[in-house]
Amino acid sequence: MKIYNTNQEIGCRILLILQIVKETYSIERIGYYDYFSLHFSDLKKTGESLHPSNPNHSAEIIIKRHTIENAINFLIGKGLIEPQYNSQGIKYQNTNLGNKIVDMFNNEYTKKYQYYVTEVDKIFSKMNEDKIRNYVNKNIGKWIGEFEKNEK
Repeated sequence: MKIYNTNQEIGCRILLILQIVKETYSIERIGYYDYFSLHFSDLKKTGESLHPSNPNHSAEIIIKRHTIENAINFLIGKGLIEPQYNSQGIKYQNTNLGNKIVDMFNNEYTKKYQYYVTEVDKIFSKMNEDKIRNYVNKNIGKWIGEFEKNEK
């Protein structure tokens, strides 16, 4: 049974992000928050990361978009998030049921993930998506995994 990178796993992280930020976010912004919450040391060199950094881990930021879209559709189908349509496009927010589900999460991984989402939000909350995208495009080649660091 597959448990990693499933709609359920990524969906749980999306619910956590949207509950913490209390905003409507696009797929792109959700993806950035998820990536940097898992790989916080890519954002803050002095920070630790929740997940170990493997070789070429920065490719996740591009590859996971489709997976995040699937997880969002899964969450919509379960009534846990809802789309909001406006002139800027489609953004998503938790439903009351989605927030109640998140309130039941109570484990060490969830607490750490919530901490990192909060830290990412402190950095990105005042930035629009274009600025975040420019930051990512400018820096993506600089992020290397801990195994790559040891080879140098």
